[in-house]
Amino acid sequence: MFGGEAHCGVAPIRLPRDASWTLAQRMAAEHDAFGFYFSAHPVDAQKHLLAAHRVKSFAELAAIPVPADGSRSTANIAGLVEEARWRTSARGRRYLMATLSDSSGQYVATAFDEEPCAALEAAVRSGGCGLMSVELDRRPGDEVPRVTVKRFQPLDALARRTRLELNVRVPDADTVIRLTRELTGAHGGTGAIRFIVPLASGGEAVILLGRDYLLDAELAARIERVTGEGTVELSVQEPPKLALVG
Repeated sequence: MFGGEAHCGVAPIRLPRDASWTLAQRMAAEHDAFGFYFSAHPVDAQKHLLAAHRVKSFAELAAIPVPADGSRSTANIAGLVEEARWRTSARGRRYLMATLSDSSGQYVATAFDEEPCAALEAAVRSGGCGLMSVELDRRPGDEVPRVTVKRFQPLDALARRTRLELNVRVPDADTVIRLTRELTGAHGGTGAIRFIVPLASGGEAVILLGRDYLLDAELAARIERVTGEGTVELSVQEPPKLALVG
């Protein structure tokens, strides 16, 4: 590699041409190799859910100015629970202190109520991410807000309860056939898939493939490898609008 003498008897490293890592495998390997997530953070795998719940990153929360009256505020935030330890306050009250992270970096949060404490401990054991309703207390002089977790919902469980939709811009009819085969084993959920196909006469046709698919970021990434970057949009379905009948 560095211009030295060739070593005889050492077999060359050969990678299979069809090697393909899932998004989760790639992120795990990056963290093992570099000590941090390089191409994406585990929280980003559910960014479609986070957008629906108006989640802010910790860096965005830290940039919010301190209220002049010193009042507390609430927000939705998401994070990977990396560590959680019990502590005892000066008044003798036990609380959980957790180290979390999102794509903007690490942050620390505390929890006092039984339900979020149990959920945070479970997330540490499973290596899971969660959507959190938090209370922010940022006093003058604090560089970052103090975060208290009031509710913790595992993102995997939230994804299973949420109706999702996948819109795919397909370049041609041949790709439609290829994707239909790719999606053969993806049934069993409540997600809708739509293909948006250009017409030879101009305009576009929207094809509803079905409403019974198991949708996640992994499937979206797999489809995007076929159709090209920027052609796939995974989002939360809008609830049906009710009309008043006179």
